[in-house]
Amino acid sequence: MIQIDAHCDTSGSFEGCKFHHGGPFRQAVLDGVLDPERTIQIGIRGNADYLWEFSYDSGMTVIHAEEAIAMGPAAIVKRIREVTGDGPTYVTFDIDGLDPAFAPGTGTPEVGGLSSADALAILRGCLGLDVVGGDVVEVAPQYDPTTNTAQIAAQVLFVVLCLAAAARQARRAQMPAR
Repeated sequence: MIQIDAHCDTSGSFEGCKFHHGGPFRQAVLDGVLDPERTIQIGIRGNADYLWEFSYDSGMTVIHAEEAIAMGPAAIVKRIREVTGDGPTYVTFDIDGLDPAFAPGTGTPEVGGLSSADALAILRGCLGLDVVGGDVVEVAPQYDPTTNTAQIAAQVLFVVLCLAAAARQARRAQMPAR
């Protein structure tokens, strides 16, 4: 899985509930449906180190926002390819992975995130991976009168769909003729 997000989303139970928006990837790993060794989290930031422990302990690759910005898109794409390999890959994009200067329309903004241009370059660099699906989450247009958040979210989703379509086409081309 490729995750672009400000938060790891691997926290434990919250107020007695194990299913919440801050912990789906912990639960997916614990349920055996997500391979942490093939998971890369990009853009992580904030002051909640304890929420990152599960990501590290389970073997996920975490690239914090300041590291991602210093690395640049090409190096991040290289690392994505190393982590995900040739297997089926899901792309999840939380809009708060972007700096609120680019996408203020979210409920959990964190300053110091990726630019929209870098995020798109990272995603476009994933062409050729076996992308089987994806999502864009936590868009809250009511917090952004400029509509920038909705516009970048739509562009990100378009790129993810294009990656999945290209991967599907590549899989079909490898199938034996009938």
